[in-house]
Amino acid sequence: MDKIFKLSKKEQVVVQFIMIAWALVVLVPFLSAVLNALKPNVGAVFRDPFGFPDPITWGNFAKAWVNANFGRYFANSAFIALSSVAIVTFASSTTAFVLARMPFKGSTLIFICFMIGVIIPIRLALAPLFDTVRTLGLLDSLWSVIFVQAASMMPVAVFILVSFFQNISKEIEEAAIMDGAMPFTIYWKIMVPLIRPALATIALLTFVQAWNEYFLPLIFIQSEELYPLTLGLNQFNRQFAIQWHMMFAAILIMMAPTIIAFVLASKQFISGLTQGGVKE
Repeated sequence: MDKIFKLSKKEQVVVQFIMIAWALVVLVPFLSAVLNALKPNVGAVFRDPFGFPDPITWGNFAKAWVNANFGRYFANSAFIALSSVAIVTFASSTTAFVLARMPFKGSTLIFICFMIGVIIPIRLALAPLFDTVRTLGLLDSLWSVIFVQAASMMPVAVFILVSFFQNISKEIEEAAIMDGAMPFTIYWKIMVPLIRPALATIALLTFVQAWNEYFLPLIFIQSEELYPLTLGLNQFNRQFAIQWHMMFAAILIMMAPTIIAFVLASKQFISGLTQGGVKE
C-alpha cells in the first residue's frame, strides 16, 4: 500500500512538470491582464502585450469604475452572490442534516433526486424555469437569478454535506439527545460547527458560480439597472471596444472579489475537500 503513495524520481519530475505547466497556463494570461491594465493607452498594449507598463497608469481602474457605472453592476452582483450563498448554505445544510441523521421513508428517493440534479444541468429545464419565474412575477428581478442560481447549486451542496454528516460520530448526537436537545439545537449548536470546512467549501463554490454567472441574468433580466457585472462588462465592451487597457482594468475589477474570497477561505476550502472522504 505504501508504494501507491510514493513516486519515483522520474514520476516526481513528470508531476512537477505538469503542475508548473498548468500554473503557467493560468498565471501568464492573468499577469498579461495586470500589465496591460496599467498601460496608458491601447497603443502600448499592441506594441508590447507582455511588456512592463511605462508609465504605470492606476487611473484606468477608476475610469473603468466610473465611466461604465461599475458601482451599480458591482452591487447587483454582490447581492446575487451573497444571497445565493446564504440560501444554499442554510437550505442544503438543513436538508442534508435530515437526510443523513434523521432518515425517513422516502429519504433515499429524495437523495437520488438530488443526485440526478448533479448529473443533469439546470439549463436543460430553461423553458419550464422561465415559465415558472414569469408566473411567480419574478421576471426582470434579481431574485429570479438568485433563486434559480441557488437551486442549481443545491444538488452539489447536499451531496457534499450528506457525506460530512454521515461521518460525524453518532455518540455526539446521542449525548445531546440525552441532555434534552431538540433537532434544530443539535443541528445549529453541534453539527454546524463540525461541518464548517464543508460549509466554507459550498459557500466559496456558490459565490464563484453566482458571481461569474452570465447565462441566467441574460435570460431573466432585461433592465440595465439590474445588470450584474457579467452583463455590465458586455455593455462596457460596447463602449470601450478598442480600448483594451480599459477592458483589462474592467476584467480585473470583476475578478478581484473571487480571488479575495478564495484567499480568505482557502484553508477551509482545502480542509472541506479532504475531510469529506474520510470515514470515522
